[in-house]
Amino acid sequence: MPPIRHTTLPIPAASGDGMSAAGRVRRVAVLPGDGVGAEVVAGPVELLEAIGGAGRIELTGPWPVGASAFGELGTGLPADTLAACDACDAMFFGAAGEHPGVSLDDYRPEHSIIGLRQRYDLRVSIRNIVRADRNTNDGGTPAAAERNPTGDRDAAPTSGGTTTSGGAADRPLIVLRNLLGGAYGAASTRTESDGTDAACDEVILTPEQIAELAEMACDLVEQGLASSIVSADKANLMATSRLWRLITGRVAETRGVPLRHTYIDRMAFELAHDDVVADTVVLTEGIFGDMLSDLAAGRAGSIALCGSASVNPGPPVQGRCVGLFEPVHGSAPRHTGKGKVNPSGAYLALAALLEWFPDTAKLGPPVTAALSEALQTGPLTYDLAPAGTEPAGTASFAAAVNARALPRLKELL
Repeated sequence: MPPIRHTTLPIPAASGDGMSAAGRVRRVAVLPGDGVGAEVVAGPVELLEAIGGAGRIELTGPWPVGASAFGELGTGLPADTLAACDACDAMFFGAAGEHPGVSLDDYRPEHSIIGLRQRYDLRVSIRNIVRADRNTNDGGTPAAAERNPTGDRDAAPTSGGTTTSGGAADRPLIVLRNLLGGAYGAASTRTESDGTDAACDEVILTPEQIAELAEMACDLVEQGLASSIVSADKANLMATSRLWRLITGRVAETRGVPLRHTYIDRMAFELAHDDVVADTVVLTEGIFGDMLSDLAAGRAGSIALCGSASVNPGPPVQGRCVGLFEPVHGSAPRHTGKGKVNPSGAYLALAALLEWFPDTAKLGPPVTAALSEALQTGPLTYDLAPAGTEPAGTASFAAAVNARALPRLKELL
């Protein structure tokens, strides 16, 4: 395993907000994570460095985290990494999962990602899933419509929708779910077993948690990024789902937003058969959304075509960090070091990061537009390349994206 470099730039002081001529300077901590994480973030980090050179972003990292950090340092969440994240507005994460040389018996990689979510109260996940046979001309992401780092629900959106020709069918499918609470409760909600007794996982949801998610889904519809909400639950079995159905229906009715209730198994069927209209918000509980969003990724043609924003829609609770932005895919240890994986998800995550903050919001669409062009013109990485064609490597595909993105970004910096 190569040595982990702790930083390429000094950590800014946590107190005092840097300001540029265009507004506040945003601080981003780069956490490559495990497996192919370092490979997929390399291209997007070049764009971050260009933005940083214009005084819009302060970039720190790469910081060790996850199984790779455990293998090198004996902990998946080193103190220096946490201090760097406390001092930043957002984390740009590569991948969490298995890492060469570190077994699952040694370290469970989900411990690091869950630890970061809990530390910064990153309680909401917004995933946008784009079809491989569709692209976007303005690059807006659903996360942009929900950015609200001050906790002000009335904050105005600063980016547009995501359509090719203005039609609803060209918009992405959005999966909105909780990341904390529910099935993703704390360790105190779980009873382990050594194989002789029963194990137990408690699923606890409050009306307030559900209402916050429903309000965010309504915001997406009102801001033009979707036409309606489909709320997926298991109300025919679970008490938490019956509460979910009650609260989501009440919020949608109050807001005047179209909402359809369905069972989670029916939702899976509709996604598998491509029966869900593209410009829909799928609103669901955390563990349901975890599975549905991966299923929906099949619509995109590859799991690598999905970006994820894990956010705290309220004020920061630890330092100044309010979001973790990452591709949806895992660490792909079998591909680590081969330079073949698709970095598209990391570019989508970068666009979502930029669009979450009003100061950098206009820099996100050029990134997604450049990615869309690269996906349309090729050459494509192995997961998307047509049979009989030579696939592009990670670096060459990233270079194609950056060659399109940098001129656009320079016009705005």
